[in-house]
Amino acid sequence: MNETKKPLRRGRPRLKANEEKAEVSLVVALDRGIQVLICLADRRCATLAELAKITAIPAATAHRLLTTLQQRGMVIHDAEKGKWRIGPQSYRIGSTFEEGSNLLEVAPAVMRLLSEETGETANLAVEEGGLLLFLVQVESENPIRASFKNGTAAHFHTSGVGKAIMAFMNEAALESFLTPQILVQQTPNSITDAQELKAELCKTRERGWALDDEERFLGMRCIAAPIFDSLGKVVAGVSVSGPIARFPDHKLEGLATLVVKAAATISDKLTHSSAGS
Repeated sequence: MNETKKPLRRGRPRLKANEEKAEVSLVVALDRGIQVLICLADRRCATLAELAKITAIPAATAHRLLTTLQQRGMVIHDAEKGKWRIGPQSYRIGSTFEEGSNLLEVAPAVMRLLSEETGETANLAVEEGGLLLFLVQVESENPIRASFKNGTAAHFHTSGVGKAIMAFMNEAALESFLTPQILVQQTPNSITDAQELKAELCKTRERGWALDDEERFLGMRCIAAPIFDSLGKVVAGVSVSGPIARFPDHKLEGLATLVVKAAATISDKLTHSSAGS
């Protein structure tokens, strides 16, 4: 007798329990590897013990991640000092962002002019993963000045650029952005109340520029304005920062005028760059 053949089932085969677990573990491993890279980028270098403590990843797991990343050139180990740091492949991958960003093509020249006009350090930053990521800094020639390395991350609510960006988000986007945020107190001037922060953002939106009034570092002030893309969406912020002695109350409006002008120029260049691409 001829047996009736069962029809073949199409579609994705069902995973066995151990296969499903392995697939999820791969995602977890990737996420942990990214955490390690971000930690090294923030700290510049760190020991295994420091990485394990900061990321809350078990030391043995962190070591396996590091050695895997090392094989791919993503991290480098200084055996003499016992510290890990970002490797050449991480730099190569990161540099492609800079190469492909119209923002980083048009902003530096405008920022140099802004720094010359104000005599202060000019900064450019964007939102990345709920944090403010500083991409470019044009330093002032003044001996006392604000200074940090490109790639530095900061809290939005204590930064002039952060407040400038938040102030021009639409209401729904702002609520979604603020919900998971922890308003940490970095100085006595830091705004840690959500309603007070929203009032400050409203004030920022009305005048067109934001002020970090010693909220991130005591003795330092920062004036910032938003940068918009061709669709009118806020995508970044530009600022000038320096010691409060050079940012007295009676000079804020004048400095703000130059910052707002620089932000508008960058926005205009972004629009024309997008139209020409």
